[in-house]
Amino acid sequence: SQGVYPLPEAQLDRFLFKFEVGYPSLEQEREIVAKQGSRFGMPRPEQWGVAQVADHATISAAADAVAANRLADEVVDYVVRLVRATRATGDLQIGASPRAGATLAAAARAHAALDGRDFVLPDDVKKLAPAALRHRVILSPAAEIDGRTADAVIAGLVEQVEAPR
Repeated sequence: SQGVYPLPEAQLDRFLFKFEVGYPSLEQEREIVAKQGSRFGMPRPEQWGVAQVADHATISAAADAVAANRLADEVVDYVVRLVRATRATGDLQIGASPRAGATLAAAARAHAALDGRDFVLPDDVKKLAPAALRHRVILSPAAEIDGRTADAVIAGLVEQVEAPR
């Protein structure tokens, strides 16, 4: 990581999700090394198993499906309460911004569309909250000393903030 600097909070806030990807298993790593170690030159996408699965029309239809999804006022209020809760807990030195709420709501609409629904459930918000918020918050020194993680704090807030029925 030498020569690489952490992004400021304002730039991190522009990323939709932060996924945590661990190292591969021993077998997976062995397969990677065996396949990639025997190659020479820049591989073509097909060599990585990358293939087109959707055309422009399919992607446009998917975007239209997301755009058509309803976001009830109760779910909007839930998202706002959840995001504001990150700013009110002593476990976080910096909570999530209003942009976090907007992107969490948009992601929940997409999640609902992927589930074949034209409306968002609070469960969509709950499921996406860790990935949408973990990089937008900063633990308090006390929480860090106690060994808590951003995911644990967010999970606690998801449990505490009442979701609409």
